[in-house]
Amino acid sequence: MSDSNLLSARVEAEIIELAQSLVRLKSLPGQEEAAIKFVAEKMKTLGYDEVTIDAMGNVVGRIGAGGKSILLDAHVDTVAVNDAAEWEIPPFSGAVVNGRLHGRGSVDMKSAVAAAVYAGI
Repeated sequence: MSDSNLLSARVEAEIIELAQSLVRLKSLPGQEEAAIKFVAEKMKTLGYDEVTIDAMGNVVGRIGAGGKSILLDAHVDTVAVNDAAEWEIPPFSGAVVNGRLHGRGSVDMKSAVAAAVYAGI
């Protein structure tokens, strides 16, 4: 395996781990603060040039300082779980089963948040 494939496997594992961590954080509408702060800290750890959380609770990360800009937009809030006992896999487990991430927000859209955080590095 080449060095670039090893790097890709490492980054892929980190993205999955971030998505799992986000699924484990309950972030109902109006209760997203912990998830937003978690994303902001991850951006700082990854070396983003600037990371801010605005008055509305949006986290904004910037890499670089010029040229063209690309905006990646996503959200971390999820709908409530009214029937947790009926879930085969707990809704906030972040479990990966048969290569698929399970849990509230795993599709809409915490996996996309994780990918977006890594997109610029």
